[in-house]
Amino acid sequence: MKLSEMIRTALEAKGFSNLKDASKVLGISPELLRVIINKGHIPKDSTLMMIAKKLKLEMSTLVLAAHQEKVPDEVKGFFLTPSKAKLNRGKRKYPLSEEQTEYLEKILNIDEIMMLRKFRQVTDEGRI
Repeated sequence: MKLSEMIRTALEAKGFSNLKDASKVLGISPELLRVIINKGHIPKDSTLMMIAKKLKLEMSTLVLAAHQEKVPDEVKGFFLTPSKAKLNRGKRKYPLSEEQTEYLEKILNIDEIMMLRKFRQVTDEGRI
């Protein structure tokens, strides 16, 4: 799906009928929103992230769609599309891999895992 279609669909789902009202909510100019939707303009990543946040869209999917539209056709196949499972997973509970966390949950209680997590954030000088 193209970037303009993704944004238009999300705006329609939120009940916006005109671009002026939608642009106020999104925090961008009506002209920029018009050019994005009608002419296929690709805005900056920071603008895309702001739009994604306001429309509750997945930021990585929106930015990826924008970058895929920018690049030549020969290069488009090199972009990896995030899997649906990874999009819905959310933020990790600890700054550890999922495998590490699953293993630690078997042998440690939550307080011990939290202590280990904090220890990993301390610099080498602080450990002495």
